[in-house]
Amino acid sequence: MQAQVRQADLVRPYKPTPESGWRKKLYKTTKINLGPGASEREWNDLRRRLKVNLRGTYVIAVLQQKGGVSKTTAALGIGAALAHYRSDKVVAIDANPASGNLSKRINEPSTGTWRTLLADPNLHSYSDFRHHLGMDSSSGLEVLAGDPGDAVLTGRELVMAWQRLARVYPVALLDCGNQMRDDITAAVLSMADAVVVVSTTRYDGAEAAQQTLNWLISHGYPGLVREAVMVISNVNKITPTKAVRNLHEGFERVVRAVHDIPYDPHLSDATAVDFNRLAPATRRAFIEAAASVADGFVKAADKDPGYRPQWPEQGEGWR
Repeated sequence: MQAQVRQADLVRPYKPTPESGWRKKLYKTTKINLGPGASEREWNDLRRRLKVNLRGTYVIAVLQQKGGVSKTTAALGIGAALAHYRSDKVVAIDANPASGNLSKRINEPSTGTWRTLLADPNLHSYSDFRHHLGMDSSSGLEVLAGDPGDAVLTGRELVMAWQRLARVYPVALLDCGNQMRDDITAAVLSMADAVVVVSTTRYDGAEAAQQTLNWLISHGYPGLVREAVMVISNVNKITPTKAVRNLHEGFERVVRAVHDIPYDPHLSDATAVDFNRLAPATRRAFIEAAASVADGFVKAADKDPGYRPQWPEQGEGWR
């Protein structure tokens, strides 16, 4: 018979102390430890999900085939939550061929763009990349801007930009345009590990989100739809109609998670988004959506080591 040592016999079980609310006050005053309450345990679980280890890289495409549905706001909100709570670098890339306004929604924009990044032959250290990127100082989210010049971003250039950025940024969010049938979308979907589909509480926004999901399914991406995170933004401060609520329920049957972003005056200003200025309910909603995105990080380890999307030769498909 072998000797056995049990931890429970020698080590007193650790009971975490509360960090908020009346339980914390009670503990500080009397040293009576009731442990964290239900809301604090839920919050601690959210932070644990956000901080989960990521092996390799993870690309999140923020999609919708309709404009004006807060894709950029969703990319910034989810990206800011990930950047704020994670220790690795998170970058948001303006993948709109029409040069979107992603860089205009941060308080430290850069004069650099995807074009200056691709033209730089001396990208060796993090500071070399940082030279081309802007930042949201409230969260640490970094942003690669679109180029204001006449030349339009192509799928090949987007792939090349990500291949470079992936050396120092494990997590990327692609703020996409509205067109689903161009080479940019082909490039995005060749790189995407997950998609966030954005809707609004208006019927036209919800219907367009539904059409986006159906387009993905019919074009060979049912796996991305099953694991998708849906973000429904109340940008117009309206009460959802019954038709929209029915679509909401329909979304829940198709995608992995659905999150509602409440109306927030700070977001409606269309100025630089300060994560700390968001209303508590809005900030919590983005944190919960980001946690749902981070739940997919565990599958990143299943990718082939060193995998990078390749631009196809003429006549070939994406691989």
